[in-house]
Amino acid sequence: MTRDEAKQWIEETCGKGWLPLVDKAFDSLPSEVTIVEAFQKYGHLEFRIDPWDHPAKSHLVDIGYESEAMCEVCGAEASEQIVDGWIRTLCQPHFISLSGGL
Repeated sequence: MTRDEAKQWIEETCGKGWLPLVDKAFDSLPSEVTIVEAFQKYGHLEFRIDPWDHPAKSHLVDIGYESEAMCEVCGAEASEQIVDGWIRTLCQPHFISLSGGL
């Protein structure tokens, strides 16, 4: 997966808020490690890599922790919310707009 493919997928499935974290992930990888998948799971950003590299994976997990406080739609300060049965990480305005004004 290229950086552009990862960013396109995250933007299509979550929004633009986490795109800086995708860049951070790609910028921090050793040259021999490749991101094969970038996705949202349980309200945070995750990456799968090949080959397995413990320091690289540990750093990517830290980036995932960063995403837990960042709105996936806009990048603002956020928290985990339940929307239509899915865990999302959203700022208050996006939570209200996506949950139908609750």
